[in-house]
Amino acid sequence: MRIVIAGGGRVGSVLAARLVAEQHTVTVIERDSTTCTRIFEEVGAVTVCGDATNPQVLESAGIATADVAAAVLARDPENLAFAMLVRSMSSARVMVRMLDTSYRDAYRLAGVKELVAEAEVVVAKMSTAIDFPQVAGSLPLAGGDALLFELAIPQHALVAGKTVAQVRALEGFPRESLFIGVVDPGGQTVVPDGSTVLKAAHTVILVARRTQLAQVVEFLTAEPATNASLTPLTQALRKVDFLAPLSDQELAAVARGAEFLQRPAGTEIFKKGDPGESFFVVLAGEVRMLGDGGQQLGTITPGGFFGELALLTGEPRMATAVTGSACELAVVGREDFRSVVMGSPAVALEMSRILGQRLSRAQGVPAPSPHKRKGFFGR
Repeated sequence: MRIVIAGGGRVGSVLAARLVAEQHTVTVIERDSTTCTRIFEEVGAVTVCGDATNPQVLESAGIATADVAAAVLARDPENLAFAMLVRSMSSARVMVRMLDTSYRDAYRLAGVKELVAEAEVVVAKMSTAIDFPQVAGSLPLAGGDALLFELAIPQHALVAGKTVAQVRALEGFPRESLFIGVVDPGGQTVVPDGSTVLKAAHTVILVARRTQLAQVVEFLTAEPATNASLTPLTQALRKVDFLAPLSDQELAAVARGAEFLQRPAGTEIFKKGDPGESFFVVLAGEVRMLGDGGQQLGTITPGGFFGELALLTGEPRMATAVTGSACELAVVGREDFRSVVMGSPAVALEMSRILGQRLSRAQGVPAPSPHKRKGFFGR
């Protein structure tokens, strides 16, 4: 598009640079000749040195054939005069940065429909950031009644693993709030639908009424109550043989590093041959372990665990794990586990010995001496 910008100050320069980068044809009108030269050389936009409220200058800038005219001058009277001239000389869309909201009615009478109230935007963004530090960025909409905002899903959020439809169906979640984007840690953005799964460390982009923002943020960032969630997990971890050398404090630290997942029936957790970077504890539901051809090798029920051998040995998964019903799982990753265990070499050695005994029993061969065996910690 052909775009004419009135004003080459900080806002005008940045706007011109963005539009040029997006392959638009941009002309900047600016009084200061030094600024004109800088924008031309550094930004690559065409510049016209002169007064943006002068009809002859507007003609020189090609206002008659412009698609958009943007006013970002330093004073509202100048922006208003520019907008009125453009309306009389061109069919271009007129956009204005409004510094003083008392000019709102004057801009409307001049036919300007696209106003950006700078102070309102700044105040809304800052007040939102003060009240909701979890919100990464926000933009007021509909005169401030609604907000477009970004929010990162915490590592242990209750909504992690739920679909957009499931979250919207939660009792008390504001139904008017809309999910319009999900950004993964790599920066890839998808437009979500009801089946999109919300994942920990992903960023969601939503629109919500400002009066309902607190509810939305609370729903999306709520984590399990520490005692209620970690106690059953800690008890389950205490049953894992190779974790026996850990103290209660160390076991609780492993539990705190776990990620909680909820998966519907029929979900594949991992398949045979996958690398083993974590092991799982079943908190609710059941998981079926399947061999070649779908043969069922066993069922893991609440309190049980699976996937630990691949984690400890570094070998690929030996079976496929599929949820037999809706499940709640705790996932303990290699790094979280290692950070706790490596704090005590004696514990690591004892765990290595226990694992060696277990593998030996499974294979029917004598257990190797601890000093001859390389534990997974060094891999």
